[in-house]
Amino acid sequence: MKDLVVLGFDGEDTAEKAKEKLVELDKQYLLKLDQVVEVVRKQDGQVKIKEEPRLTGIAALGGAFWGLLIGIIFFIPVAGVVVGAAAGAIAGHFAKYGISKDYMKEIDAAVQPGQSALMILAEDVKIDRVVPMLSGFHPRVLRTSLSNDQEAQLKEAFGGSSGATMSVPTVTSSA
Repeated sequence: MKDLVVLGFDGEDTAEKAKEKLVELDKQYLLKLDQVVEVVRKQDGQVKIKEEPRLTGIAALGGAFWGLLIGIIFFIPVAGVVVGAAAGAIAGHFAKYGISKDYMKEIDAAVQPGQSALMILAEDVKIDRVVPMLSGFHPRVLRTSLSNDQEAQLKEAFGGSSGATMSVPTVTSSA
């Protein structure tokens, strides 16, 4: 079962460093990465997106999924009425993955200028080994598809609040 986790980081280059660590952990079979997308919001507000090309698995949720999702999250506020109407129809597509407009707004608001984020789709994660390896990057858990209890534990492990959680249903592929 694949899980979606969105981690936020202070600094424009921190997500890239964390992504490199995740790829390394994938090679050590400590998790099975399906997709990793890095989002950087530069100081001027411009958003830069990079998908990890080294992953060998071919996901049912490929580049089109991530491109549309990230485009909707970060570009709608300046897109205008026509694009907004089309984006509304596209946003309906993401509802089947448990990704709502509110979800998108929360991620957009959470990644401020000068910060970065990783959107990770993975399975078979050895939590007890992976979390300590990522803790040095001081990630903030922005969203997950984990259960409320699992998400609270993850937030606590990364030194964040284990209070209110925001989960979405687990993302599964249909190849």
